[in-house]
Amino acid sequence: MALAWRKGVAERPEVSDRRRADELNERGRALADHGQMQAAAELYRQAVEADPELGAAWFNLGLVHKWQRAWQPAIECNLRAVGLGAGEGDPAWWNLGIAATALRRWELAREAWRSYGVAVPEGRGSLDMDLGLTPVRLNPAAEAEIVWCTRIDPARAVVHNIPLPRSGHRWGDVILHDGAFNGERVLDGVAYGVFDELERWEPSKVPTIQVEALCSAEADADRLVALFEEAGWAAEDWTRSVVALCASCSHGAADTEHPHGDSEWNAERSFGLAAPPAAAVELLRAWEMERRQTRHPGTLEVVG
Repeated sequence: MALAWRKGVAERPEVSDRRRADELNERGRALADHGQMQAAAELYRQAVEADPELGAAWFNLGLVHKWQRAWQPAIECNLRAVGLGAGEGDPAWWNLGIAATALRRWELAREAWRSYGVAVPEGRGSLDMDLGLTPVRLNPAAEAEIVWCTRIDPARAVVHNIPLPRSGHRWGDVILHDGAFNGERVLDGVAYGVFDELERWEPSKVPTIQVEALCSAEADADRLVALFEEAGWAAEDWTRSVVALCASCSHGAADTEHPHGDSEWNAERSFGLAAPPAAAVELLRAWEMERRQTRHPGTLEVVG
């Protein structure tokens, strides 16, 4: 597949135009660093008008479009940037891959990833890769929540945790995420970089259910989780897994293996369940019947 735009043969702008374009681009970057995206985008536009071959300004304009989730303009700007001679590993290829993935333009996405240097499997259509576990920060600009996911291509990941209902997400959501790490999390002694969500690319159809349950021991909670997983659904002990962090801590390093330290076991547990309500009721009944005297699930509430 040939890219839609390649470097032309027009005359180079005058030296004064190039200097003006560089100046406008730098002023735009300063504004973007302070969160003034619209003003920065206008300066980038002026920069590429002054010098249409200034790849840095095309890239920066595409970056603003990415942050704004304006995917078609992001594609167009990054095509201009890579057409000006971007080599392997150039971030314009990566952002082109993200924007193409957002719009399900799979042929373009595959070319972008390959041009960046990613080993993409042969074939057509969407990618189905196994790139391992990664933590993703949902709603990074609002009340953020970090969940564990499996990456299925360089820009998409499937949510494995059961997000809290306030997040507007579900277990099984496919998330489009950015390409730069923003903090890290430790799991089984291994540090993983945290990606920021760009958008909820494909919502899950499985509802989120909340239930309160009494578990006399940790093994009771583990058994409930195991029963749901064995049935092909999911359960999560939110009492144990949900940890509130300040903003600076969330963007730093955190150990997810022992979030509550050595605190004593609390028998009153809050669980998030990902399953159809009828299936959840059946599984909870089976769980309760195993040791009725220690397990007393309360009323199920569909919360997301």
